Amino acid sequence: RICIIGSGNWGSAIATVLGRNAARLAHCHDEVRMWVYEETVMLPPPDNTQTAKLSDVINTRHENIKYLPGVTLPSNVRAVPDLGEAC
Repeated sequence: RICIIGSGNWGSAIATVLGRNAARLAHCHDEVRMWVYEETVMLPPPDNTQTAKLSDVINTRHENIKYLPGVTLPSNVRAVPDLGEAC
């Protein structure tokens, strides 16, 4: 089981690398959980009048729009706002 504590630019970058590797290695769990400090973020255009929870944005758009914008996270990286559940 793989868990990253933190979802800033460093945590998101590491989760991207681990997510790619976990998906291709037979001895690893496919899912990489990333603990996210839950916060509300403004969505990028064209939805920039709306807000959403950061974990929801990461899990649906597969991008950390606040701390690592423009980088697509692997679909097996899951943002989890509860530390106990993440790890």
